[in-house]
Amino acid sequence: MKTLLLIAFTLPILIAISQDGKKTTQLEKINWYGSVLDLPQQPLWVKSIVPLSFSAAAFILNHDDLKMKMQDKILQPLNGYSTSLDDYIQYVPIIEMYAFDMLKVPARHSVWDQTKFLAISELVTAGIVHLLKNTLKVQRPNNGSFNSFPSGHTSQAFVASQVLFNEYYQTNKWIGLSGYIFSGATGALRVINNRHWVPDVLLGSGIAILVTNAVYHFKPLKNWNPWQKKNQSVSAHFHSNIGIDSYSAHLTLRF
Repeated sequence: MKTLLLIAFTLPILIAISQDGKKTTQLEKINWYGSVLDLPQQPLWVKSIVPLSFSAAAFILNHDDLKMKMQDKILQPLNGYSTSLDDYIQYVPIIEMYAFDMLKVPARHSVWDQTKFLAISELVTAGIVHLLKNTLKVQRPNNGSFNSFPSGHTSQAFVASQVLFNEYYQTNKWIGLSGYIFSGATGALRVINNRHWVPDVLLGSGIAILVTNAVYHFKPLKNWNPWQKKNQSVSAHFHSNIGIDSYSAHLTLRF
């Protein structure tokens, strides 16, 4: 939900800049809602191997004895260290994407399509994650609430990094890969902060990547773009006939 609020706050600003930017050569070069780069794509089943593997591993490891042993081994040398950094770095890939758009780094889709696919991926992923949380009711490792499995922070972060990857990897692989630094760190910190088990993080990342790749494959609402006006041609013809005792005129409009 925080991500959708971030999008809702950012998009109108970008649109307002784009409208004002028509007067500015630099901003005109930004692909606000224009063409799509014709780049080759891997089949969906190939892109599903990694997230399905993460998800399978999550269910295999989601046994009390096993995940408790992993948690102890991770937390023991940290001596109770905790941080709130994971609450913020999960959004960095989104900021990266819009920053590189403003810098006019070529991306697969326009700013509008990026935002649209990001929002759809976030909504679908959040729906699946919250459904599983409320259905499976796994308790958090800190003996907190029973909504640990899967991790919401991790799923959000991996949606953001996967969108960044899908948009930029084929035009600039380092930009495309950079988002995983922050999503991976988000998942790791959820465990280090003792807010989630390792399987929670694995399933959250698996769902996020799988959903985002499916959205980019099927492209829902592909042609929906309220910001792009349809080209319309209007012609008008006026004819008059003036005589000694009469006057006539008619107007013809063609759309």
